[in-house]
Amino acid sequence: MSEIMQKIFYADTIADVFYQIKSIKGLVITGGCTGTDSLPEKMLSIRNIPELCSIEKRERYFEFGPGARLSRILDIEQSKLPSVLSEAIKSVGNSRIRNMATIGGNICTQGHKRSLFAPMLALDARLEFQNGTENIILPFSKFNSIPEGFILTKIRIPIEEWDVAVYRRLGPSHQIKDTSASFTFLANLQKGMIASLRIAFAGKFCLRSQELENKLIGSYLPLSEKSIKDVIEAASLQFDAAAGETEYHPIQKAQFLNLVKYSLEQLT
Repeated sequence: MSEIMQKIFYADTIADVFYQIKSIKGLVITGGCTGTDSLPEKMLSIRNIPELCSIEKRERYFEFGPGARLSRILDIEQSKLPSVLSEAIKSVGNSRIRNMATIGGNICTQGHKRSLFAPMLALDARLEFQNGTENIILPFSKFNSIPEGFILTKIRIPIEEWDVAVYRRLGPSHQIKDTSASFTFLANLQKGMIASLRIAFAGKFCLRSQELENKLIGSYLPLSEKSIKDVIEAASLQFDAAAGETEYHPIQKAQFLNLVKYSLEQLT
C-alpha cells in the first residue's frame, strides 16, 4: 500500500483562496486540524489572511473570522463574551489544542457536531459566505454545510445579556464519541415571567424548537411541578422528532431531559 503524502498550500488573501480552490483539484480549506483523525491530501491554510483570522467587537455583536483561534477568543474580557460561548470554548481540549483550533473549524467539521454548535444555535449566530462575486448571510439555524463554491468569511454572534445561561458538554472530555453532545439554555425574565427562552442541543443531530420555547414564553414564575412536567414531555417529543432516523445512545435523551428540567428549576 502506497503512503498518501499530504500537501499544504497557503493563501495570503481571500482572492488567493478562490484562485487556488479553482486551480487545484481536491483542495480543502483547513483550520487547526484538531478535529479530525485523517487529513485531506491537499490542504489550504488560511492562517496568513488577517481578515479570516480577525476578532472585532461591534455595538451589538462580535464578528469572528473563521480562522480565529479559540485561545484568542478566550483572551477577550470574559464579561463581554456570552458566557455560554466562553464555557463551550473552555470545554474544547486543553490550552494547547485551543491554541491551534479555530472557531470556523469547530462548527464546519462534518458529521458529529462539536462543542460550539449548540451555543451558536441558541445565540442566533449568523454566518457570512463569499464566492468571489456574491455574499450570503445565513442564520445559524439554517446552516448544514458550506454552500458549494463559497467559503465562510465571518461568524457574527449577538451580544445580549441573559438572566439565566446554562451550558453543558456531554460525553467524555477531550474526545468526540457517540455520547458527545452540547446543551445550551438561555432565558430572560421580566416582571416575574419568562420574556424570552432558547434551548439548543447538538451532537449526532441538532435540536432547536421554537414550538418548545414558545410553550414557556409568557409563563409566570415560579413554574409549577405540572408545568415543568408538561414541558419535559414536550421536550421528549421534540427530541425524538429532531433525531428522526438518527441512531443515538439512549443516555443522550435522558441527559437532555434532565438538563431541561435543571435549567427550568433555575428560573424558580
